[in-house]
Amino acid sequence: MPEERSMGRKLAQAHADMGKILFHTAIRLTLAGVIVLAGIRGNPPGRPVNFLAGSLAAFIALFALMWVFFPLIHLGDCLEFYETGIIIGKRPWRLDKLGKISFMDVKSNYSLFRKTYMCTEVRQFNITYIKDAKKNFNRAYFDGI
Repeated sequence: MPEERSMGRKLAQAHADMGKILFHTAIRLTLAGVIVLAGIRGNPPGRPVNFLAGSLAAFIALFALMWVFFPLIHLGDCLEFYETGIIIGKRPWRLDKLGKISFMDVKSNYSLFRKTYMCTEVRQFNITYIKDAKKNFNRAYFDGI
């Protein structure tokens, strides 16, 4: 990739945190399983009353599956730190365009887990599922941890 050559040599890289991704998926799967078991405990599932009810049940089940396995899309996340830029995912960003870089942890009332963002002047990058992103950033650009 020509952008990589123009950004200088690679200083550090951070890959997806497989443990965190699998843990979040397992927690979501367990929560969904408890909800399903609580819903069918007293009344076993039968045939839907009509087509609309069956379609609604199928839509809810599909949405629940998407919610449960959503963290798996982050298996390919990666940060690569170069002398004059960063590759986030597959897109190169020059350090001068990103401006000041800081990291922010956000705890929401609607989530069990906290999210981590790399904040720049351009945009906020969600780096929740990247292992040791801040540590590798500091190692690459500040020679410290």
